[in-house]
Amino acid sequence: MTQKIEVDIDELRQITSWLAEVDIEFIEISKPGATVRLTMEQALCAPGAEAPKPTPVVSSQVPEDLARAEETAQTQSVSITAKSAGIFLSTHPARSTPLVSAGDHVEQGDIVGLLQIAQLCVPVVASADGMVMRMCVAHGTTVGYGTPLLELSPSA
Repeated sequence: MTQKIEVDIDELRQITSWLAEVDIEFIEISKPGATVRLTMEQALCAPGAEAPKPTPVVSSQVPEDLARAEETAQTQSVSITAKSAGIFLSTHPARSTPLVSAGDHVEQGDIVGLLQIAQLCVPVVASADGMVMRMCVAHGTTVGYGTPLLELSPSA
């Protein structure tokens, strides 16, 4: 027996406008017997176009021995950003110690945080070798796609 599944195009238009407003890359909606996945293409800013609104940043304290390194590395820092919307976790839910802290050395591919999306925890990995300069968002902060999570000073 084939079941007829109807999708309301006006609902899809409303959802896509919400996605565009908050800069979310994709969403998947499931109903019994149907799943719809909407993916937004990321448009490049045209010259003269209004820049996106800055995301509020929560800065953690940087140890004194990192102050000089931070000053010299500001132009060379690597920002690790959220690859999807979720809740940023600096510690694993089953542990009490942070995955990384300011001053820690990490290697490319190391897990530096988690993005909790519903019941799923997706690892946030270091994109380069380096030292964690600062955490840009606090543990438990809701973030969107592209939100800076932490900054690395790349290894020489």
